[in-house]
Amino acid sequence: MKLSPRLKKIVSLLELPTSIVDIGTDHAYIPIHLAKNTNCSKIIASDCNRAPYQAALEHVRQADVEDKVDVRLGCGLSVLSKSEVQTAIIAGMGGQTIRQIIGDDYDLAQGLDRIVLQPMAGAGSLRKWLVNNNFKIINEALVADNDKFYQIIVVTPGSMKLEDSFLLEIGPQLIEKGDPLLSTYLDNLEEKWQKIIKDIAVELPDHPKVINLKSKIDKMQEVKKCLSSYTK
Repeated sequence: MKLSPRLKKIVSLLELPTSIVDIGTDHAYIPIHLAKNTNCSKIIASDCNRAPYQAALEHVRQADVEDKVDVRLGCGLSVLSKSEVQTAIIAGMGGQTIRQIIGDDYDLAQGLDRIVLQPMAGAGSLRKWLVNNNFKIINEALVADNDKFYQIIVVTPGSMKLEDSFLLEIGPQLIEKGDPLLSTYLDNLEEKWQKIIKDIAVELPDHPKVINLKSKIDKMQEVKKCLSSYTK
């Protein structure tokens, strides 16, 4: 079984070996990969919907790793007991859904060593929520897969301070590390924002959303200047 670039990048940000749960596992691709290629002490694959849960069971059976992967039916982190695993993966869902999963079982989330998140949308809002709820962003990465950019955010329990909250819109670790895909990602994001401005400003040039996006673009230019200095 070959992992997609998105799933490969998620695995690359794990601190292995570990004990782990993959929330919303769908086909259990990552748990199966970990079972076959690592020495993780415990691997749990979970999903809250019966169809993907059954699919995960079948894939685990076909991969002959039933003795290594525990497939569970349940919502979010509620499938875990306290201190059962060190690491959680919550990937392939919206940022709002990820916030709800963590918030619904906040104490369990705070007991984890590391949470690897991959929101399909709303990464900026998710980062802000995490920082405001005592999670520290320790690593981030961008990955391109099927002509789309995906952001992966790694957090641990703890506090962090930022001089400018705009960094959470882009990704403080992406900027600090000078992620190799960040410049292209920012170009695409600016193009998207400029299109929104153009569509709204025709009739409402002073609309708050237009003003807000123009401010974000100005700040993005400063980030791009920093990235340029990294590559010189």
